[in-house]
Amino acid sequence: MAKSDPVLDQIAARFARLAVSKTRGGYVLTDSQSEKPVARLRPIPKSDGFELFYWSAVHDGWRSFGPLGPMEVSLDEVQDIIDNEPLFRLRRRGWLSRIFR
Repeated sequence: MAKSDPVLDQIAARFARLAVSKTRGGYVLTDSQSEKPVARLRPIPKSDGFELFYWSAVHDGWRSFGPLGPMEVSLDEVQDIIDNEPLFRLRRRGWLSRIFR
């Protein structure tokens, strides 16, 4: 039987509308419907904080979120950032998605 991951459980409970998976030393949040990546969290050792990443279509990979590079954020701050920053909004099908391609 696989050992439970309390950090994964905590993130999954906080972001119920997103799918959460553990991968390569971090946690990836994806849209449950489209399976598109939304954010990646990498735990910062010896703290309760995380480094937050966003998916860059330009670079085709994860990029650190922050005005001056990596920054430590709590899960409360991550939730606030994901809910309010346009960078983390998923593009839906329809006329708006054609504009923002």
